[in-house]
Amino acid sequence: MNLKSPARPRRISIDYRPIEQLRIDPNNPRRHDKKQVARIAQSIKAFGFNVPILVDGRDQVVAGHGRILAARRLGLTEVPVIRLEHLTEAQARAFLIADNRLTEIATWDERLLAEQLKALSLAELDFDIEVTGFDMGEIDLRIQGLAGNAGMGPDPDDELPADSGPPVTRIGDLWIAGRHRILCGNALEEGSFATLMAGAAAAIAFTDPPPTTSGSRATSPGSAGSSTPSSRWPRARCRRPSTPRSSARSSD
Repeated sequence: MNLKSPARPRRISIDYRPIEQLRIDPNNPRRHDKKQVARIAQSIKAFGFNVPILVDGRDQVVAGHGRILAARRLGLTEVPVIRLEHLTEAQARAFLIADNRLTEIATWDERLLAEQLKALSLAELDFDIEVTGFDMGEIDLRIQGLAGNAGMGPDPDDELPADSGPPVTRIGDLWIAGRHRILCGNALEEGSFATLMAGAAAAIAFTDPPPTTSGSRATSPGSAGSSTPSSRWPRARCRRPSTPRSSARSSD
């Protein structure tokens, strides 16, 4: 990569310009949905408009499209602006992409992030902690992860009891208890469900999948935001019964 340093650092000046004079770039490949714009607006309301809009010599926005939309949502009439008149048209186009892409490829130190979020959660804030951009579910998941990584040793409840004789049941055993069926099997194997259900459809399913991995949302396996592949989990057939019926349960 050939990087040429400017002969002298360029001074940056910030001006305040009416929003109506700034033009949104119609070719901006970065999209901002309503939820994200609302979050940006909450951030501006909580902390102020701290990051200026970057525009070219024709007052077309190069960076800050989301902040412009958020400012309009808040009813602001002017915003801080930095003019990038020294950039050519090609440089401005490349910078627009780089400004978004370079932040995407950064990574979080999950432990430090969780510690910062925990400190904020314990502080007496005069703003909503979700202005950080993280949902409460994500924040709770990360804070709870701190306890799991604290080196507290194994959970005594995970220790198996000493052998007390021959096993009562083995993998593949199907127990019939009246209208209930209990299978000793592997919940990751589709055959276990086929044996348990015998072709019937469950009225309701209670599952306890492993927690999602660090950095993912606390969602069901295979759903948006989860890092657990959906192909790993067999799909259960459920129907809405016309009359109440007992539920079937499998155990690992």
